Amino acid sequence: MSKTLWNLVEEKLNEHTYMRGVERTVERVRATAEIFTPSALVLEIFQYLDLEMFAPGNTVLDPACGDGQFLVAAKWVKIYHHGMSEEASLSELYGVDLMRDNVDLCKRRLGGGNVIMGNSLCPQTKLDAQTAKEHKEMIELYSESDIEYPKKSRVSKISFADTLS
Repeated sequence: MSKTLWNLVEEKLNEHTYMRGVERTVERVRATAEIFTPSALVLEIFQYLDLEMFAPGNTVLDPACGDGQFLVAAKWVKIYHHGMSEEASLSELYGVDLMRDNVDLCKRRLGGGNVIMGNSLCPQTKLDAQTAKEHKEMIELYSESDIEYPKKSRVSKISFADTLS
């Protein structure tokens, strides 16, 4: 991608001041392990990626999207580099976050998209501010499939005394 296109993506990322719009207390950071990625680092990471990953038809999922830094960059790469419409790019972007305010901020920054509140590591967990629709989506999207995998046999316990005989 040319320097001009990276500048356009950077402008879009910078429309939102880093970490603005959500109250992040020390207690909240401890409880949620929130880490927000600065725009400059997002841009640097994206410049090392194969941009074909963001081609039309390829979905992007951020399972801990926060305020949407990575999804915003992905949206504008899809638009500027791949010539997608805003509507088409948003239909291929998915985000999940534990915190309602992050979900709402991410949706505002993207101008829509498929961003829901949930716990990507434990999708069955119903979060306090999570809607019934979001909880159902998390279970449907993240639950294990009906595919049966062969179970590994467990190693039987061997005592130290058994190894000596």
